[in-house]
Amino acid sequence: MDMSNQCIDLSVSIVNTNNRALLERCLDTIATSICDIPHEIIVVDNASTDGSLDLLRSKYASVITIANETRDGYGRSHNRAIQAARGKYVLILNEDMEMLGDAVAQMYRIAQSIPDLGVLGCRILNPDRSLQHSCFKDPTLLSELFEALFPYTLAFRQSPLRSKMHYWPHDAARDVDIVLGCCMLVPRSVFQEIGAFDPDFYIYSEEHDFCKRARNRGFRVFFTPVAEMIHFGGQTTKRMSLAMALIQVESRLRYFRKHRGRLTAFVFRAILVLGAGVRLTGWAILFVSRHRRDRSVSERLSEYLASLRFALGILHSR
Repeated sequence: MDMSNQCIDLSVSIVNTNNRALLERCLDTIATSICDIPHEIIVVDNASTDGSLDLLRSKYASVITIANETRDGYGRSHNRAIQAARGKYVLILNEDMEMLGDAVAQMYRIAQSIPDLGVLGCRILNPDRSLQHSCFKDPTLLSELFEALFPYTLAFRQSPLRSKMHYWPHDAARDVDIVLGCCMLVPRSVFQEIGAFDPDFYIYSEEHDFCKRARNRGFRVFFTPVAEMIHFGGQTTKRMSLAMALIQVESRLRYFRKHRGRLTAFVFRAILVLGAGVRLTGWAILFVSRHRRDRSVSERLSEYLASLRFALGILHSR
């Protein structure tokens, strides 16, 4: 649909990194989910090598494509689309999202009814249609200490002391502190007032930072269960690479330093040492047992040893 001569109500921003098949699914389901809302779709291709750009140019000629020449961070890539967006609202999406029904149209309509909206999130599902918990409380040293002592996979999964709201079934509309960055609907006026994503967060915690800044300026972060989408990433069983695990830890440390100060960040680093030590001990016990000397255990040992070294300051922040 040619929107060049009419008002754009909604801009959809997608960052794609070598996910051609999932990007295609995402774009196809947006087409049916957005209904009759005047819109534009902007895809920032993050230096993909899997033919994603060819797909965009051959099948989705109406999609605005921005190509990163080199791999860039999640927030910085979305910022390029946000800067180009003309819509009154901007929907931030991962490329590995599938819209269910008229989810996009529902989010747009709900957003218009919420006073002082900063960010709107929706109900996120795993590919098997089970709930993917996508709302968080603002992280604190207490919640991080609890996570360090009691890994999610071992004990107290539903504890309200955890930042991630596992104890809540995401079945009611409510204000929350943070929604997952794979799906965030934001009025463009909010970006204009508080800025876009902080480029210092390469990946992970950029949504924590953005939601925190929005709430600090009096905007609401709101969740609706009415709209549903499937997120093919982010599942608890999905292993991340060692490099990505370290970036995730670094981003959390950066968040505490930015919003809580250097002293709190120092204490958080000590909690990271404790957490890495607890996990390293557990996986080492498994490794020395005769039945668990497999590659996955070795990888976990390497991951937590690297996390421990990072927390102790042997590895330097980027």
